[in-house]
Amino acid sequence: MTISLRPATAQDDFEAVAELYLATWRATYVGQVPAVYLAQLTPATWQPKKRWQRTVLAFDGRKVVGVCTFGPARPTKWQGCQEIYSLYVLLAYQHQRIGQRLIQAAIARLTEPMPVMLAVLASNHAARRFYEVQGFVAVGEPYLVPLPQGVTLTEQAYQLKK
Repeated sequence: MTISLRPATAQDDFEAVAELYLATWRATYVGQVPAVYLAQLTPATWQPKKRWQRTVLAFDGRKVVGVCTFGPARPTKWQGCQEIYSLYVLLAYQHQRIGQRLIQAAIARLTEPMPVMLAVLASNHAARRFYEVQGFVAVGEPYLVPLPQGVTLTEQAYQLKK
């Protein structure tokens, strides 16, 4: 299997990217996000085409198997930073260095000389270890993030140490 990476284009199949988000959320967050919340998610929950200029995709042939999005930091507490917004790889393709390649490609496209931040579910120990291996370190204390339907998640901020 040969996995190729490239920046997204406006012509990419963003419905497939939204399906990837849905599949990875449902596979990864069982036991970490309330089941009722996961059950109500649909591909329409995500709008990946809105960020196509800041997206790197991984392909197995023509099939989208991974995605990483990035850009200026969104939280006001991270003003003056850049952010890895999301990194998802289909379960069947995990542990093959695809996530590592995606995050490295995204970081290479963050050209501003500013800190790089990301947020991860505090309970997602596998993701936390992954980011630490990639050079990120936890900063600050875990914090609460409210979602629709009264769901609250606990996230941990990470910063890339170069």
